Amino acid sequence: MRTWWLAVAFCLAACRTEIAPLVMQAPSGPKVRLVDEGCEAADYPSGADVPQGAKNIGWVKVERRETDDATFSALREAVCRAGGNAFSQMRWIRAPGASVADPPIELEANAWDVP
Repeated sequence: MRTWWLAVAFCLAACRTEIAPLVMQAPSGPKVRLVDEGCEAADYPSGADVPQGAKNIGWVKVERRETDDATFSALREAVCRAGGNAFSQMRWIRAPGASVADPPIELEANAWDVP
């Protein structure tokens, strides 16, 4: 009987854990991506996330480069050349009639001029 109580006491002492509460962090805003020429282009997930007072410039499209990073950089530069400083709704475009397995040929995003 004594060993049973000892085993229960040991389990209760060994199973005691402390779990830190999950604290929700406030969103830090959009990611800012820098371009070599000094233009900053903020990346927003959708047009609804763009701040109030932003002016829509229209769609900007670039051809796919050798790497995804080079393509993203070219898109940011195209947004800056169009007079914008933010973009949203970025998406890959495939050739007409291409299957899902075929790689995309262009990257497109909605350009914005954010105050």
